[in-house]
Amino acid sequence: MVKFILQKSPKRSQLKKNLYKLLLARSDITASLNACELILKDITDLGEKRLYPLTTAVVVCYVRPFTKNRPFGSLTKKWSKFSEVKFKNVHDKLIKARHEIFAHSDMNIRKVQIVPPNVSVIKNGKKEIKSSHIGTQSNFYLFSIDFFKSVRRLILDLGGRLQKEIDRLINDFYSNLELPNKEFYLRIDEGL
Repeated sequence: MVKFILQKSPKRSQLKKNLYKLLLARSDITASLNACELILKDITDLGEKRLYPLTTAVVVCYVRPFTKNRPFGSLTKKWSKFSEVKFKNVHDKLIKARHEIFAHSDMNIRKVQIVPPNVSVIKNGKKEIKSSHIGTQSNFYLFSIDFFKSVRRLILDLGGRLQKEIDRLINDFYSNLELPNKEFYLRIDEGL
């Protein structure tokens, strides 16, 4: 005897939750892409003061859709799978960087040092001047400027896949409905 299992289609509200997550993910990775492009356009030196805040924007905005978000959670695992191994490697580096440095301060990575008077500090591989006072410094890491070229390609790949799914869902939800003549909020229910 053969048993057939009927699979119910997901409710409209469940699909709308997915659309909501995809739309916010697209917004976040677009912000990450914009910061990445500013780095590639304007930054030529790892010592540039704008590099750290722009890197923070790239990392935090890119990774946000892959973390626990209230109330609907993170993107499903399918969005963390890539056609090219190099994209997966860049994706994993960004997630690790977010957790260790850019959204949290992992004590094993972000160590703090006390610098006694008259001790030279090494910064960006160069010996800096000695201070006559007790100083402090904290460790963090930055990516090479070339790394952001890979991040940009990753974002464009992911963004293209997100956009394709968003277009499909928008079309499925709204193309055959009479829509109001003004913008409206995406509601998580069975209606419009």
